[in-house]
Amino acid sequence: MALTPEMLEAAYEFLRTTEPFRRWKLPHADDVAFRITRHADRFGTFDATDPPQISVSDRVVGHTQTLLMTLAHEMIHLRHHLTREARSDVEHGARFRRHAARVCRQHGWDAKAF
Repeated sequence: MALTPEMLEAAYEFLRTTEPFRRWKLPHADDVAFRITRHADRFGTFDATDPPQISVSDRVVGHTQTLLMTLAHEMIHLRHHLTREARSDVEHGARFRRHAARVCRQHGWDAKAF
């Protein structure tokens, strides 16, 4: 699957309408930058820029489920940034894992793969 920023935007908007994301009041996709990267060592990244940026690597993301899981992961980082919960010492700490577990339960994903 050849990823495009438009695909990321559409997938983000889909996830934003589902639980638990819809309760988090995340910004509309128009207020987030989406970028495709070629990183071989990571699925995606979140950058707390203005506007916030979510990047997904087309070298390691090749299936719809992987795309959705990657975006969901980065959307948790976006939430933490917006609620000022983001700190380098807790980037994937207990709070992140709690949110990830909830997202995975809701969407039927394996939290260990998340």
